[in-house]
Amino acid sequence: MTGSGHVLVSVIVPCYNSTKTVALCLESVLAQTYSPIELIVVDDSSSDETASIAEAYECTVVRLTENSGAGIARNRGIAASHGDVLFFLDSDVALAPSAVANAVRTLEESPECAAAWGIYGDRPLVDDSVVEQVQVLHGHFRQIQPRPVLTGHFAVGAIRRWVVDELGGFDERLTGQWANEDHEYGLRISGRFPVARALDVVGYHDDEDRMSSVLRKRFGRAVSLVPLIFLQRDLKPEREALHRPPEIFAITLTAATAPLPLLAPALAVLPAAGLAWFLWANLPLLGYVRRAAGWRMVLVTTALNYLYGLAVSAGGLTGALRYLVDPRFRRRYRDGLAAT
Repeated sequence: MTGSGHVLVSVIVPCYNSTKTVALCLESVLAQTYSPIELIVVDDSSSDETASIAEAYECTVVRLTENSGAGIARNRGIAASHGDVLFFLDSDVALAPSAVANAVRTLEESPECAAAWGIYGDRPLVDDSVVEQVQVLHGHFRQIQPRPVLTGHFAVGAIRRWVVDELGGFDERLTGQWANEDHEYGLRISGRFPVARALDVVGYHDDEDRMSSVLRKRFGRAVSLVPLIFLQRDLKPEREALHRPPEIFAITLTAATAPLPLLAPALAVLPAAGLAWFLWANLPLLGYVRRAAGWRMVLVTTALNYLYGLAVSAGGLTGALRYLVDPRFRRRYRDGLAAT
């Protein structure tokens, strides 16, 4: 850490079975151009050597005795921290050298802002497959688009400590896979205070590298977000999601009408129209991918995004049906957001 600032920044890294990337993550924090920084690693009862790897670095390691989820791990990191700025970083993300300095500058230049959310870079932290390359390019493209910021980006982003003093921390009732505790907390923050997207706060992400994993993640996340979207009407999918409603509608239309030409060849116009709509909705993304990675990646991105969109469509429909019949599912996020 070579530069010198005035504000102590606490970098909080929740970890669970992160031996592949945790060293890269921590080394990137220790190489920041900003100081002073305190580095706090919270090991969420990993079954591998994650905690031991972390203890070899200049940091505070908090070990949890049972696996509790990212929200609780982040809260324990907050409790162990002393900084006026809390910088959250996932253990599969490595920061660009000036990321912390840029986050602090964003907050200093906008005293009214409660948070400075960073973005993922345009290349994987560890390049394992073409699936991962598509994931990273897609995520980076969506994050750099000009749009209102509602949900937080706690994989790489900073908040002021007084946010926790006023709103409390992450909702510890939201646990398990796809708990969306980060979305819920981000909505609580943006519901009370201005927040900023800082395009120069960059972290490089080791994303999913298998298509099956991405499909499961997109389906599960789509299901779990339904009650949050109904509760928080400002949470528009076109603002926050990788797949926007026009794209999802086009994918659903194409899939639903694909068998119709077997009944009457003239009906082939319906799936063709759906496919054309899907391509039109993706033109900005595909143009970006062509410029960044060439035509081959455009073809791969088109095919994978269609499959992923089907998973999101199925997840959204599943979540909507569950919302209608499951009162507990409907109330999942009500208490925390109602407090704002």
